[in-house]
Amino acid sequence: MKRFLPALVCLCVAIILPFLLVSSSSGKISTYPNLPAPIAKEKILITSAGQAVESTVLKSIADQLNLESDYRPRALAADLYDYKSVVIVVGFSKNGLSQTIRSIKEENGRSKELIMEAEANAIPVILVDITGVLREDAITHSLLETIIPHITYYIGLKNSNYNHDVRGLLKENHIPTTLVNHINDIEVPFNSAYR
Repeated sequence: MKRFLPALVCLCVAIILPFLLVSSSSGKISTYPNLPAPIAKEKILITSAGQAVESTVLKSIADQLNLESDYRPRALAADLYDYKSVVIVVGFSKNGLSQTIRSIKEENGRSKELIMEAEANAIPVILVDITGVLREDAITHSLLETIIPHITYYIGLKNSNYNHDVRGLLKENHIPTTLVNHINDIEVPFNSAYR
């Protein structure tokens, strides 16, 4: 049975995917339940943009999936030498940022330098936005605006209040997107980026 499971999953995705994709001509982004093929490789750098604690959730998910990853919430562009992909969890936390020596302007700059270095070295960047309504503020939105044009894949929550603005950025930049109902649902699309 285990030998047939991958083939069955691929067949189901091939049958269901055309019905789930939304035409870009309709003014909506193209969403996927998960990616049809991997876009990134391990070793993964998991970091934060805005220092929200939710990035530790993603490290836990990566560990459960047996993905080789490091969690470095304050990683710099110079730290990319050892990694083949970057996962950024976005969300501003005043308390989290107070544990660093940076201002929000410096945090935004750090995030931008990190993604620009990844882009220059053809390192895939996956943006995860699972912080929910508690972090829907102007600072988080500013971080999203800075990062989205440079990412390879976006995973976010469906019930976000600023989804319209974020979806516009995703559509404008032609970013493959998966929207999930709950944080627990992130495991499948996150795994699909690597396997």
